[in-house]
Amino acid sequence: MAFWLVLLSSALLSAYWVARDPEAQHPEAQHPETQGGHPDLVSNGQRQTSASLASVASYLMGSVHVIERVDTDGKLQKGDPIFLAMPKEAGSREMLFRQVGHVSAVAPQAGGDVQLTWYESWSLGKANADSAVDPEQCQMFRYRSTGRLSEVVQTLLPPEKQALIRDRITKAMKQHGEELSRALTPLVEESFRRSLPIIENGFRDAVANHRGEIERLGRRWNQEMVQDRLIPLAKKEILPIVQKHGRPPAEKIGREIWDRASIFRFGWRAIYDKSPLPQKDLLRQEWQRFVDEDAVPILESHMDEIVVAIQRTVTDVTKNDAVRREAVRAAGELASDPETRKLVQVILKEAFVDNEELRQLWREVWTSEEANAALDLASERLEPVIRSIGDDLFGNEEQGINPDFARVLRSQILRKDRQWIVAWHTGANNGVIELAKDHLPYPVVYMAETDLGSAMADE
Repeated sequence: MAFWLVLLSSALLSAYWVARDPEAQHPEAQHPETQGGHPDLVSNGQRQTSASLASVASYLMGSVHVIERVDTDGKLQKGDPIFLAMPKEAGSREMLFRQVGHVSAVAPQAGGDVQLTWYESWSLGKANADSAVDPEQCQMFRYRSTGRLSEVVQTLLPPEKQALIRDRITKAMKQHGEELSRALTPLVEESFRRSLPIIENGFRDAVANHRGEIERLGRRWNQEMVQDRLIPLAKKEILPIVQKHGRPPAEKIGREIWDRASIFRFGWRAIYDKSPLPQKDLLRQEWQRFVDEDAVPILESHMDEIVVAIQRTVTDVTKNDAVRREAVRAAGELASDPETRKLVQVILKEAFVDNEELRQLWREVWTSEEANAALDLASERLEPVIRSIGDDLFGNEEQGINPDFARVLRSQILRKDRQWIVAWHTGANNGVIELAKDHLPYPVVYMAETDLGSAMADE
């Protein structure tokens, strides 16, 4: 069946081109003497057949004409489709798309002219050429599929589908959340409680295994960053801020402590300790008494001022542009340094991923009878909503494959639909096909409306 469909399509297309330019296709009809033939040799039956096929092809494809636009990037390829965006209803922001043409000749270079074939009678519906849109009244943009994961997620989960899935999950958790929490929370708590000592030991062992590399990196960063950049920055930018906010309370506290200190008490005890008398450590005892009874109470009485000074110091330091720039620069250098990043990855891998004791613990916890019972309960409660979400994302037997999922399959697996043009009916154009800045999934054009349920029932 597919073979005959392809054969019929080829015949119709050939007849269409014959109908457009019969002289180019059959030069012998114009100059029969050069071919040794005569026009009368062409039978009436052949002419009638060609005319009939051309008529059918013209009906299917509609009349066409070629327009030119500037391809700013020079990225368009021959055969890239052109879609016309039309509002679903008057005043509606929801758009419908219909293919109205394709790229027939590419630009020789970026900024060159590209030729577009435009199907006039398909602009607003077949056999509706009276209301066809003039391409000269359309602004055109080139859209493309980059293949990035973010684009796949954006295609599979448009805002309305995200809202639908959130609503399904919210309803399911309201209905079963408390029951599932009671079943799963003890398992999670046990896993973390028993994992922490193992992770700590694994991390300690991993650090010890790479002590030499860490010390070498530490010496390098100490010289390159701490000594050469951070200490000079602290002296220039941070120390003045500390002095500004810390000096007033420090001087005030210092004066009060000095006023309470007794030079006489300290002096004679120091002399006594140097003497041959039996009792010693009188100076140390006096210092301890002074700290406990005089200095500490004074500090406590000014604790609010100390806290305010610290807060103001931290605030000014974080607002300082030079400090912020250097902090961002230092963090970026640490994160991007290949040697540092590789060492961190190795340590984390040894502490977590390759930690056989940790894996054994999690297997023990999550294969226990309690875990199996909890997972069976979760499966029973959540299976209906998971199936519904799967239908939302991928489709079902009644409605077929979801169009968004079909887009992803064609783009990511079949490498189809990577680039297309959308014509927006704005009433004017600037003669240029620009790269669109917004995301638009590849338009799905339905060639026929079919009630699948009725069709299946009829069978």
